[in-house]
Amino acid sequence: MAGQPEKRFNVGLVKATVWKNTSKTGDEFKTVSLNRSYQKDGEWKNTNSFGVNDIDKAIQVLEQARDYVNGSDSESESSEEVVS
Repeated sequence: MAGQPEKRFNVGLVKATVWKNTSKTGDEFKTVSLNRSYQKDGEWKNTNSFGVNDIDKAIQVLEQARDYVNGSDSESESSEEVVS
């Protein structure tokens, strides 16, 4: 079964998304994706490439995602619940 987004963490234009997945045997597990939004020719796009100025933001959102997955989420202003 394809994963469903469960929670997103944003710092600036850098975003980590926690995905809820189910294995073929029915076991549930979570994964995390990381991307950065940018605008080109007036159109918003996403990339998984990060500049030097994005590294600290990437670290912050990955730490937030890690804490959430490990069960110690300290709800911050830069997170959003994903509603399906």
